[in-house]
Amino acid sequence: MPLILSCMDTTSGNKKGRASSRVSDRPERGYAIVAMDSPTDPVNVGHTLRAAMCFDTRLVVLANAAPSIDLCRLPTDPGRTWRHTPVLSVENLFAALPYDCTPIAIELTEDAEDLVDFQHPERACYIFGPERGSLSEETLKRCDRVLKIPVSLPLNLAATVNVVLYDRMLKMRRPDLQAGGNNPRTKR
Repeated sequence: MPLILSCMDTTSGNKKGRASSRVSDRPERGYAIVAMDSPTDPVNVGHTLRAAMCFDTRLVVLANAAPSIDLCRLPTDPGRTWRHTPVLSVENLFAALPYDCTPIAIELTEDAEDLVDFQHPERACYIFGPERGSLSEETLKRCDRVLKIPVSLPLNLAATVNVVLYDRMLKMRRPDLQAGGNNPRTKR
């Protein structure tokens, strides 16, 4: 049986308030997680790990990674991200998500939201598909949101991860950049 976490006072059954009146000194709230579904190329995994460390990602999840992925020998991760950012290797990506984390698929679909107009949730897991393929329909259905980057040609995996994480960092640090107000094509 899975462990259920809740914000309940076990003695009275009431929801607890903050455990501490101290407010965090961190300039940004929340966290970002990067998840890769079925990665096969060590170069792309290395680039993704490097981006995760550059943009202060709190966790990297590798779901169904190819056996050839050796975190200790990735040529494109000279900082050895796994020493600084936890990396989980799992079969079920959704079982690795923390409590109250919003799963967001990054995929080119007709109904995907445009990243330019997207307001990032405080706690998010960005799920990237395999290098030569797409996220499964089951994965897309389990995600709360689906995002696409509005480009004329598809980006490679590493570039996509960098763009999404940079967009999150920018919008989290600049609250004046509100959803719908960033795209000159949609401004009125």
